[in-house]
Amino acid sequence: MLNKLPSPGRSRISTLAALVLLLSGGCGQKTASVAAVRGTLTLNDKPLQSGNVVTIPSAGHGAVGIIQNGKFELSTFGKNDGAVPGTHKVAIVAREPAQGNGPEAVPGKLLVPERYTNPDASGLAIEVKAGEVNTPTLKLTSP
Repeated sequence: MLNKLPSPGRSRISTLAALVLLLSGGCGQKTASVAAVRGTLTLNDKPLQSGNVVTIPSAGHGAVGIIQNGKFELSTFGKNDGAVPGTHKVAIVAREPAQGNGPEAVPGKLLVPERYTNPDASGLAIEVKAGEVNTPTLKLTSP
């Protein structure tokens, strides 16, 4: 039986986030050092209340984080362990709650401009330095 492909309505970021988590999982062992990343994120100079951050470094494992009240912490191998040192391209996704339940649920309205959902088009980057607590500020704008 053929595997189902993601439906066209599925956000690229959810597919990207799943791929990052899959690749980051490894065999349960940490294979690279990470540095703490605790950042802030605003949209039009106001804290973005919720959403997700996904980073893609030039080499190594990517990281993910949950946005809560304009703050996020990145995780690569475990809960809030940080991100591998280096430059990371960044994608942000924030949506209103889905309408309905289960696989037929209609995704909520995107709360950030679509360009931010693609790390290659977002224009956002984080520089993670080893041995430091990194505190990036990401400023998003919407017309």
